[in-house]
Amino acid sequence: MSLNFDVIVIGSGPAGMTSAIYLKRANLNVAMIDSNAPGGQLNRIAMIENYPGFSKIAGSDLAYNMFLQTQDLGIPYKYGKVVDIINMDEYKIVKTEKEELTCKAVIIATGRKPRELGLPDEKKLIGRGISWCAICDGALFKDKDVIIVGGGSSALEESLYLSDIANKVTIINHMPEFKGDATLVKKVLDHPQIDVYYNALVAKLNTDGQYLNGVEMRHEGDRETTTIDASGLFVYMGFEAATSFVNQLNMKTNNGYIVVDEDMRTNVGGIFACGDVVDKELYQITTAVAEGSKAAISVIKFMGS
Repeated sequence: MSLNFDVIVIGSGPAGMTSAIYLKRANLNVAMIDSNAPGGQLNRIAMIENYPGFSKIAGSDLAYNMFLQTQDLGIPYKYGKVVDIINMDEYKIVKTEKEELTCKAVIIATGRKPRELGLPDEKKLIGRGISWCAICDGALFKDKDVIIVGGGSSALEESLYLSDIANKVTIINHMPEFKGDATLVKKVLDHPQIDVYYNALVAKLNTDGQYLNGVEMRHEGDRETTTIDASGLFVYMGFEAATSFVNQLNMKTNNGYIVVDEDMRTNVGGIFACGDVVDKELYQITTAVAEGSKAAISVIKFMGS
């Protein structure tokens, strides 16, 4: 039968775009599908200072540069949310909410999505005070008080970014200390506009009926809460793999993350995975790019077998 593409890459973050570039340069008919802006989590990072070749670059700029390279090569970018992959052995059917596409091989590079607090009114307050992207929404809180929940490098980076915009930044960390980069920790602790609470969590979201206007914070083991007034709440509590669409494949996963071998092959023939969606120890742009190239080479070998 005639297939729509040789390979479909699901996801357009660093891993997905790298895969697509390698596949296109190998003269394969490849397309990318994503339901978000190209670049994935890059678009949530204010400034990147550890990517080779750039002493400093905005995450959104690096994402745009990568995407431009895919477009210069003529790689189709299809907007859509993938809801299922059907394995027909000789070919695959990739189903989105709008269409079905066929291909011989699939690379899953959907990355991770931020965890939510799981509190009442949280979803209702998205865009009304709650955000998972300081670089996207920080400007909305100019000269206002904001809260960041989290204790890793992302939370620290975004607190520093927001400190140049907001009036005051409060970090609520459920751990007894920060787990982020030591340089970032020092910058945060030395910053006069950033307050820090350890061993604490957000117990309740306060609203004025429409918008967030603060939270009730509780220290671990305490029943009493402290009210912290704020117009914005930025959540950085870790991630979960975006893999809900693989549930019917009997694909091997670990806590939702796809298990692959050293060549980025899953246990399902013709389906590969790379980047932050796979089970691994290090989640960095450099590892995502490396895995994207490895996945592409494995697909090229698979297509020639």
